[in-house]
Amino acid sequence: MNLLSDVELHELARVYWQQISVSQLLQRAGLDYRRQPQIAGSYTSEGYWQAVNEYLEASRDPDLRGRILQCARDQYPANTVFNAGLAAGRVAAAARGRSGERHLERESVVPPAEGWFDLPVHVTVLALDAVGYSRRGMLVQLAVRDGLREIVATALARAGIPQDAVEDQDRGDGYLAIVSAAVPKAVIVADLVRELEIALRAYNRPRGDLGRIRLRLALHQGDVLRDGTGWAGDAVVVGARLVDAQQVRDALADAPDMDLALIVSSELFDATVHERLRGLDPGLFREVEVHTEKFRGNAWLTLPGRMAGVAADGTGFQPTRPSGQTSVTVTDVRSDVAKWDFFVSAAEEDKDWGSWVAWYLEEEGYRIHLETWDVQAGNFDVEVLDDAVRFSTRTIVVLSPAYLESSKVRAAWQHAWKRDPNGLQRTLIPVRVEDCEPAGLLSGIRYVDLVGLDDVDAKEIFKQQIRRSVEGRYRPTTPPPYPGKRR
Repeated sequence: MNLLSDVELHELARVYWQQISVSQLLQRAGLDYRRQPQIAGSYTSEGYWQAVNEYLEASRDPDLRGRILQCARDQYPANTVFNAGLAAGRVAAAARGRSGERHLERESVVPPAEGWFDLPVHVTVLALDAVGYSRRGMLVQLAVRDGLREIVATALARAGIPQDAVEDQDRGDGYLAIVSAAVPKAVIVADLVRELEIALRAYNRPRGDLGRIRLRLALHQGDVLRDGTGWAGDAVVVGARLVDAQQVRDALADAPDMDLALIVSSELFDATVHERLRGLDPGLFREVEVHTEKFRGNAWLTLPGRMAGVAADGTGFQPTRPSGQTSVTVTDVRSDVAKWDFFVSAAEEDKDWGSWVAWYLEEEGYRIHLETWDVQAGNFDVEVLDDAVRFSTRTIVVLSPAYLESSKVRAAWQHAWKRDPNGLQRTLIPVRVEDCEPAGLLSGIRYVDLVGLDDVDAKEIFKQQIRRSVEGRYRPTTPPPYPGKRR
């Protein structure tokens, strides 16, 4: 699959419509600007991307298409077209016995020797159960089953996990799967869990309580043996027992606003979370002792997007439950679930400033979500905005009179302010681009001031202030002047 599909071409032309942005994307994908297609006459993004496809057809580089989509996905992690294109490419590459993606390199395919088929293989076990499935009517149960598979398929594609690396088994109210050892375990614990939470929220958003799906997820690793109809081995048993653990049930019962609870076996936790791979944070998990039929041991529990075991005021564990188990309550967290480093919020009148801010943030290597780039015009939704803020480490507001007067964008900075009302983490960063003085809550937040600066100075001050906010400290590059009096 060396050519871009019509859907991919249209999406690339929509997102990368300026010549400079197209050229930079192709250079990141490894196509030197001197080899990039040149077209005579008037420039259109659709026409240029057609020329890129013609270049791909003639090129001897079979992985260039994948690298283009990978670089585009790196910039826009939530773009479903880029994610689906990468997933389709991996499936095609797997059929050829290789993968062209740097994100997920598959193990070389070794023809199985005689007698290998009856030996165990190492996998990651994934077990999901829907809460309250048996209490629902037959038609609702069917809808839940279809919805569960839709959610899982979406999450797998967006996490970049090839379909042929996953083997699932029908469990009625749940989902049991084994994932090939060719997929790094950290990708499953970090990327897949994050995408599963996002897909679950998107599925539940238009549905009421009747159609809402809440899930318990267990992850484990170990050896399994295929028996023709499924798999056998302790790894599968442990995964099934963990997903039924009382602590996971209690976690969701204590957090009715949450849709996903995750429990990870100690072995898998030590191999991924403890090592802080792919941004995983051990501090966001709580160790629990699980006692179930045929299993006894320790595991690690969290509510993805929230911190398990901490009170809403951050003071620590809540009083114990009557049964003697510790209550699991929650508070918002950021670093382990972030898809973007910055969410850039700008009024419609300031969309050029929004693009300017996003451009220079990306130039510094940050992942950016910009409303005018990543949300279709007229598709404003409070829940969509909530996801943008929720899955971004920081929010930048482009401060102007138009911004202060807009009720639409007000929700963005208010969402971000609630996460850090004292401004200690600098999760909300106003950037003033026109004369205006914010009132109310915004008045107490120090802004980056670009008013009256030329392009060179504005760029330098903006980048410097962002680095200060991210690093939490400032060290001058030149020595300060001597403060003593001259005699």
